[in-house]
Amino acid sequence: MFKIFGDKHPPDRNPGQFIAKELNFDEAQMNDFRNMNRAHHEAMREISREIKELKDALFNELSETGVNETEVNDIARRIGEKERQKDLKTFYHFKEVQKICNDEQRLRFNSIIQDALHRHGKKKRK
Repeated sequence: MFKIFGDKHPPDRNPGQFIAKELNFDEAQMNDFRNMNRAHHEAMREISREIKELKDALFNELSETGVNETEVNDIARRIGEKERQKDLKTFYHFKEVQKICNDEQRLRFNSIIQDALHRHGKKKRK
């Protein structure tokens, strides 16, 4: 979720709690939401760990006297694939969250996500 909200986290600094609060989930919805968030967080953490390892491997190539372009390009391609996986997992996580929403909550959820996407990368004006 941080990728959608960018560096500017929602006011309470926890996107999941922000969404749950904004949608006013009931107890059953909260249980489902917590379970979904836990699984999503674990999956994202694993992919991020794999990306870190690939980036370490990529920059370890700097210590070599020559550049193995094939190896460097392969590592970069694999990093890109992992980033794609993260985006898809986030998209499908949001689709799962939508499924536990009632119609009114779904509209609010879509609004929250669209707002976050439009703000992503924009600096807050003072």
